[in-house]
Amino acid sequence: MSISKDDLKKNFKKESYEVELFKEKGYTRKQCPICNHNFWTLVPDKETCGDTRCVGGYQFLNKKGKNLNFDQTITSLTDFFVKNGHTAIKDYPVVSRWRADMDFTIASIADFQPWVLEGVIDPPANPLVVPQMCIRTGGEFSDIDNIGKTARHLTSFVMFGQHAFNSKTLTKGYWMDKCLDLNFRYLTEELGLKPEEINYVEGIWSGGGNFGPNLEAMAFGTEFVNNVFIAYGFENGQVKKLDMQVIDVGWGLERTSWVSQGTPTIYEAIFPKAIEYLKKENDYEIDLDLHLEYSRLSGLLAVEEVKDLKDERIELAKKLGMSYDEMIAKIGPLESMYAIADHARTLSMTISDGAIPSNVGGGHNLRILLRRIVALKELFKLEFSLNNLFDLQIDHLSVSYPRVKDHRDQIHKIIDLEVKRYEETKVSGRKIVSQLLQKSKDIEFKTLADLYQNNGINPLMIKELAKEKNVEVDVPADFYIRIEEYLSKQTAKKVEASEVKGLEVDKDLATNPLYYTDVYQTKFTAKVVDVVDNYNLILDQTLFYPTGGGQIHDTGKISVGDKEYNVIDVFKIGTTTIHKLKEKCDLTKGMKVNGEIDGKRRLAIMRHHTAVHVVNNAAKEVLGEHIWQAGADKTPEKARLDITHYQAISFEELQKIETLANQVVFDHRSVEKNQRDRDAAERDYGFHIYQGGVVPGKVLNIVSVKDWDIEACGGTHLDNTADIGIIKLVGSERIQDGIVRLDILAGEPALNYIQNQEKILKEASNTLSVEPKILPKTVNRFFNEWKEQKKIIDSLNKKIAEVQYSSAKVESKKIKSTDVIVQEVSGNQKELIVRASAAVKNFDDGICILISSDDKKVTIVGCRNPQSKANIVEIVKELSLLVGGSGGGKGDLALGGGPILENVTDVMSKIYNIIESNIS
Repeated sequence: MSISKDDLKKNFKKESYEVELFKEKGYTRKQCPICNHNFWTLVPDKETCGDTRCVGGYQFLNKKGKNLNFDQTITSLTDFFVKNGHTAIKDYPVVSRWRADMDFTIASIADFQPWVLEGVIDPPANPLVVPQMCIRTGGEFSDIDNIGKTARHLTSFVMFGQHAFNSKTLTKGYWMDKCLDLNFRYLTEELGLKPEEINYVEGIWSGGGNFGPNLEAMAFGTEFVNNVFIAYGFENGQVKKLDMQVIDVGWGLERTSWVSQGTPTIYEAIFPKAIEYLKKENDYEIDLDLHLEYSRLSGLLAVEEVKDLKDERIELAKKLGMSYDEMIAKIGPLESMYAIADHARTLSMTISDGAIPSNVGGGHNLRILLRRIVALKELFKLEFSLNNLFDLQIDHLSVSYPRVKDHRDQIHKIIDLEVKRYEETKVSGRKIVSQLLQKSKDIEFKTLADLYQNNGINPLMIKELAKEKNVEVDVPADFYIRIEEYLSKQTAKKVEASEVKGLEVDKDLATNPLYYTDVYQTKFTAKVVDVVDNYNLILDQTLFYPTGGGQIHDTGKISVGDKEYNVIDVFKIGTTTIHKLKEKCDLTKGMKVNGEIDGKRRLAIMRHHTAVHVVNNAAKEVLGEHIWQAGADKTPEKARLDITHYQAISFEELQKIETLANQVVFDHRSVEKNQRDRDAAERDYGFHIYQGGVVPGKVLNIVSVKDWDIEACGGTHLDNTADIGIIKLVGSERIQDGIVRLDILAGEPALNYIQNQEKILKEASNTLSVEPKILPKTVNRFFNEWKEQKKIIDSLNKKIAEVQYSSAKVESKKIKSTDVIVQEVSGNQKELIVRASAAVKNFDDGICILISSDDKKVTIVGCRNPQSKANIVEIVKELSLLVGGSGGGKGDLALGGGPILENVTDVMSKIYNIIESNIS
């Protein structure tokens, strides 16, 4: 149900916000004349709420408080809340693999969605605190234009989560009174703020169909903490109180640290070493008073809050006593340094947690960040080493997030590769931008958006490439907000499995899965629960595995007496397993039936599925910790495994993975399959269990290959790796940016493949009359001899062409001042090029058109002297259209042709007219 915040506010009066703290301290409720929000204050004559825009900018700059750096702020908050009854838990990864609906963790409450908030599992502690690193993504990523310009915006930030959970079974939580008391005490006792400096602004939080009141603590023109109280939802259009009510408090950790230090911007407070390094490398200095005034005023800017950011920045420049161009010249390099340092921190954090820059999903956001680093560096001609910058940010993060330093080499490798790809994109981008600028010096937003979406060319690259041609391209300051709206129109609707199958079933008819009890069992008895459309059978229990998790379904038979029905498909709708029959059945509810799966087929599937688990970890061992399963498919004949990797896999790497995987097979390692509560499994094994994606439910099926791999997986697996027999990796393919596919054969299919390869090797050896062991050497010798002979043949063909097309032996026709040679000949395109090139050497101003109808197609080659005034490319294009094809070229050579052989006569009748019309 969609409802506005204004409508939701009607559910909350003054009493909804008046906590005991306000009564005890004597807070007064007032309304801000600037933003119209209600707020609570201890100062009777206080007029505004204290938000940045309402007080005219930041009020704490150059005023030192407790002087807590980034890591000290984490420690300070953690120690305070632990001392006051909270449990400190480890932060979750920034790549949210436990969530199917997001790429990155965007808030601390996301750690507990959906399973804790839906009551499926208990929280890891109650109450708790967590220093959760978050990544701006989706709509929030669109304010990337703010980074570096507002003194406060970041693409990654720590939401220090303070959470308490309240329900009939969770009784250790707390609610608004205690929450505000704790937060007031931290602000006054630990940070040293005076009570009268703190205002609390009323608001409404809503998300995911839930909502509740919130109070933002404001001081010195900035928000320290947002206290959210998730208490309500909707049922049949009516407001209802949630069974679980949650304290969702997000401390702005970076902002808290910034205020305690009073630095000009948040960037100097959070990663000072990176900023100092960039300034030093570029000999950059700025007057402190100008810097402070600029930062104070820039706090009033945000692309999502103003109508036109450029107009606002022009006004900002006036307030600073300079023109817009002067401000960009003085402060533009500094803003870029801030953005560059921020982006490097975000990339370091995300890559260390397994994300890879690419052109899809969250990886696309990361690629934008990396390319912005390079583009800003070149746009402002900044000097620094990317490796040194990333090392500084890795060191900075690793104090509180030590896992980041473990991925240092991998981070550098990925960044280096991405920079090379960016430079390659610039080559094509330079041509595209050059063509655009020839048409117009103004590039409209739609063109920028299309280049961004279809060519991977971001607006900063366009600006940079245009600058090479001394053209200034005006990129909208809110480009990423506008592109988000532009692309959101292209969202696709998802279809549920029940719609795909076209069935309506009672989703509460839970089918008992017998295949988890004994994967080798093939026969069972069951009772008919329902029959849908005479072909779709629902049983109370089954051994038939339904398609799911990348594993194909079982097949087999269902029988009653002497009647047999072939099961050709098995799938789930909710908790109900549907057996699709080949034959129409007359089974009725309550009947007992006998079932039998195809045991040999099941065994082949299990071999491939177990092999996928083995190969996945082998790939991680060989290629690096960034390897995650991105998809998989397991059938009786083969398996495929898609893994996250930033480049194609070499043959040598593939062999190493295969060797390591087979060693696990030869080690006869046991494969344990157990059911574990979700929270216990996550606690014991971490989020690496979600290799195959999100697994729903309170209880997970945990598959463990001894001392090798542990995953949450709902498929069927062998009991021992030895039963796989052998694993053969028959190939790898980079199927998209950041994803590589491995093709796997296990057991009998692997043996068949190896034997077939041996057969091919034997036949090739017999053909060349050599032993298989010297076949590569022999083939290499034959290949070298063939290349040498080919060179000789090409040289002879060239000499023959020169003799054949000498001036004494070739007829030409004069059109205007140009000598024209037109001939129908036989030969392939390469041969025609040699002949045409030889022919035009006889003239100062000449062209040669050769047409061949060999190989069931028409080939057209055109060549001209450099001095010729004939448009050879346009001539070949027009001729190619006559035979149903196309042509093109560059400079003095054009190639074309088409499939319509019978039109050659038409070509020959029109060719001279076409040539004449294309000679200037």
